[in-house]
Amino acid sequence: MSSYSRLLSDVVRLLDQFDPHSHSTDHFVSEAVKNQKAQDEVEQTFLVEVLSGCLHYRPLLDVVVNAFYVRSGKNLLRSECNLYVVICYLATFRLKELGLKHFTKFINSQDVNKMHKFLRFFFDALNLSTWIKDEWCQIYDIAYVKEKLIDPLLRWQPDIHNLIDQLANKLANDDPHKKESQPVTVPNEFNITKPKPRALQMPDEIPLLEVQKMVPRSTYQQPKEMQLLRELKKKNRQEAEERLMQAKIDQFQCAIPQDSDYKKRVFSEIMKEKEAKMKRKFPKVRRIPAEIMQNVPIKLNTTAILRENILYQRRVKEELQRIDHLIEGGYDPSKLEEWQKQKEEEHMEQQLTDVQRRCLEGRILFKNAILARQARIQENRKKAAQQKEEAAELMQKYTEKRLQEEKEVKEQVERVTKGHSDTKQMKLKIQEYKQKMAKEMNKETEEMLQQVLEKTNAEIKKRAELIREIRAMQSAPVLKHNFLDLSQPAGYNLLHEMSLLELRERLGLLKEAQVKAEEEKRDRILNEKQAKEQLLLDKLEQISLHREALSKKAVLRNREEELKKFRSSKMVANNQQLAELRKKLEEKHREHQKLTKTRKMNTQKNIARDLHERIAQKKAKEERWWKNLEESREHQVQLLKLRRLAAEAAEKAF
Repeated sequence: MSSYSRLLSDVVRLLDQFDPHSHSTDHFVSEAVKNQKAQDEVEQTFLVEVLSGCLHYRPLLDVVVNAFYVRSGKNLLRSECNLYVVICYLATFRLKELGLKHFTKFINSQDVNKMHKFLRFFFDALNLSTWIKDEWCQIYDIAYVKEKLIDPLLRWQPDIHNLIDQLANKLANDDPHKKESQPVTVPNEFNITKPKPRALQMPDEIPLLEVQKMVPRSTYQQPKEMQLLRELKKKNRQEAEERLMQAKIDQFQCAIPQDSDYKKRVFSEIMKEKEAKMKRKFPKVRRIPAEIMQNVPIKLNTTAILRENILYQRRVKEELQRIDHLIEGGYDPSKLEEWQKQKEEEHMEQQLTDVQRRCLEGRILFKNAILARQARIQENRKKAAQQKEEAAELMQKYTEKRLQEEKEVKEQVERVTKGHSDTKQMKLKIQEYKQKMAKEMNKETEEMLQQVLEKTNAEIKKRAELIREIRAMQSAPVLKHNFLDLSQPAGYNLLHEMSLLELRERLGLLKEAQVKAEEEKRDRILNEKQAKEQLLLDKLEQISLHREALSKKAVLRNREEELKKFRSSKMVANNQQLAELRKKLEEKHREHQKLTKTRKMNTQKNIARDLHERIAQKKAKEERWWKNLEESREHQVQLLKLRRLAAEAAEKAF
């Protein structure tokens, strides 16, 4: 029994610690398993499954537990809510897996009165088939609730009723299995004088607690820095968007970028590899034909249909007004529009030639920049070689100075070792002085502590006297009688005062009137909806006719524009200035290739030269390191000799 009660208490404790605003369910369950030290793997798996199930089905379980507190558990503690959640979960989802034997052990491990009330409320057939079923159907599907939740609970109902009867017998201290025993002799009480009532005990002295500091308000308020950071983020975002808009407007002023053949080839290879991987993973997937994809119907909203219908009506009115104006002898602007189109075509041809010319000039400038950069790199390399030679000379001078400084340091060390013997006596004198000061400080602190203790004892005595008076006041009896009659008013002498029964009858009449009004409103809304749907269907037919006419016009317009673009591209290709610029670009490309070849030869030579220099530098460093090591060893030997001589001199002096 102790193991069953321990498991339930562990699950309830973890549910009390869970906070949905600051924890996720999976992370919380994993951390709870790590912190929980279970005795067995079976207990650990049971704890994880029950905890995760209670968190997953918490809305469904809260329906039953909240109703239990409202109806049958008014006198129970609200802090024990999670205990009833766990038992409700075991009864609904794990009763078949656990079995009646283990379930009864879990119930018997808890308080008998609490379990009797909860099981009698939850396994009531009327509650399960009426309001519990309706509330659960709002959360899950109706078929799932009926087949998986309600029907199994109704099947287990007779066995659970036996368990409820056992709990009721325990509460009444009745055991039906006991045999009727013979009458037992009842002893009579002794005629003893009644003792005097006990006097109230003296309250224990409450120890004083340290005055705790209040929690500062800053812990519950966000710092000002967070608000400043948000404002800075907004400003930076606005500036970035403005720069992006300017970059999009000003981009490609000198040349139009075009993807190279190599980039196109690599991109096509990547796409083929992706398609092959998708075919391996999903070999049975069928592609949707292009005809179906092109003719996908678009679902229009009511506002979209009305807006489009108004647009087409406006266009029809404008067209009729134009025809009436022409009949009356108005001006036809078609010739002017044709002349404007011709001018626009000529302007577009000029723009295309200018764009291609700028593109070629930009490429030529790019090649010139590459050649100039390579010449600058060669000059920088020559300067770097000169600087390396100067740095090597400076390093030699630096090493000579360092050797001289090391010699001076060695001489200073020898002088310091001689002065160590005088410092020991000064340290002993300082220690004696510090010990005297510490003794004086300890005496002062003891006197201060005695004064504080006397003050605290006086305050404790005053509080004990107050507590005695309060307990004497609480021990006095108080009689309270409250009688309630539902058929009579409360008697506060208010206007329109009524009893609870009359109030309930009036509320029932108001609910019936409200239901009738809702039904009438529902019928009116249905009629309005049908009329609105018919109007929308008529307008959709008109919109489809207008769309067909506009699509035919758009096809003819696209054909004319394609013919104009083809003619303008032929004119641009035959331009002489562009041909001369292309020749210049080819010459610059050849020069760039020659320079790259010479640069590769020079880099190989420089690499070989650098390798020889590095090998020579390593050898020089090794030689210096060995020399420094020998000098340091000699210095250590000299120091040891000096220390021995100092020790011998000190022994002779004592």
